[in-house]
Amino acid sequence: AAQAYAKLPQGTALLHITGDRLNEKQFLHDHGIPVTSFAPVTDLQSLNYALNRVGTPAILKTAAGGYDGHGQTDLDTAVVTKAASALLTQPCILEARQKFRTEVSMMVTRSAAGVVTTFPLVENQHQHHILHTTIAPANVQPSVHSAARKIAVSIAESLELRGVLGIEFFVLPDDTLLVNELAPRPHNSGHYTIEACNISQFEAHIRSICGLPIPAITQTSPAVMRNLLGDDLTVARQQLVEHPEWHFHDY
Repeated sequence: AAQAYAKLPQGTALLHITGDRLNEKQFLHDHGIPVTSFAPVTDLQSLNYALNRVGTPAILKTAAGGYDGHGQTDLDTAVVTKAASALLTQPCILEARQKFRTEVSMMVTRSAAGVVTTFPLVENQHQHHILHTTIAPANVQPSVHSAARKIAVSIAESLELRGVLGIEFFVLPDDTLLVNELAPRPHNSGHYTIEACNISQFEAHIRSICGLPIPAITQTSPAVMRNLLGDDLTVARQQLVEHPEWHFHDY
């Protein structure tokens, strides 16, 4: 409907895909992108079927909504918990829970001419399901960087992406990758690009949707991004004067 009232270079298809976890997982699976095992869930009967198909441990998530750990619960066994039953008032997805070595992410963009460009792969550390620290570049094997870049390009081309897209991965113990989630926007883990890359994720987004050329993206210095919440904001403001190498963004 939005397309009828305004010109949106990036379109609305990406929001339709990423606004529903089941749509997103199915899109990735259909395009040969590695993802964890999953199954749709609409009620208790389909949850039991999904548990038999996906196995445990697993994570039950609402298909829409939910963020930073909200709208999901762990299932360590096939016994349906009260927390799981409470989620079944809306469509859900059951995903196999993975044992992974680390979490990484990559921002990717695509020009109006169809040229895909990636930012460096970064390593993410979470606390209570919220991004805490991003290390750029990621401390993983070169093969992991290459594999992530190949997957990112494939996703961007499949989506005919305009703008920027964040891709979150699990790095498994054997250094293979699974795509965990897509973020159809500038992403917290990409904020380091403001100071540490030749162009930021925000400039890349604007260049893409405005039809401007996007240069090859390079990281000009190593960087660490710390996500500040609550009391951390106050402490950071107090210490900022003592750390000229810090860059503070309050938004």
